Amino acid sequence: MLTKVSELSQRIYLSECILNKRKELVDLGMNYGFLNKKTIQCSHDLDKLINLYMQGSQITEYKFYYVL
Repeated sequence: MLTKVSELSQRIYLSECILNKRKELVDLGMNYGFLNKKTIQCSHDLDKLINLYMQGSQITEYKFYYVL
């Protein structure tokens, strides 16, 4: 049985996945080094999760402010 998951629930789940993946990336980097295949793959996975999160964003316009 499939259930419809709300957009908010999906965003919360993705946020949790991003936080967990980020922790995993730091651990891998500290234990294996930042150029290790495991670390690089984890970094790619984190990038994919962040991209999914951003695609679901309702932001249609980005504004940039410059501090002089």
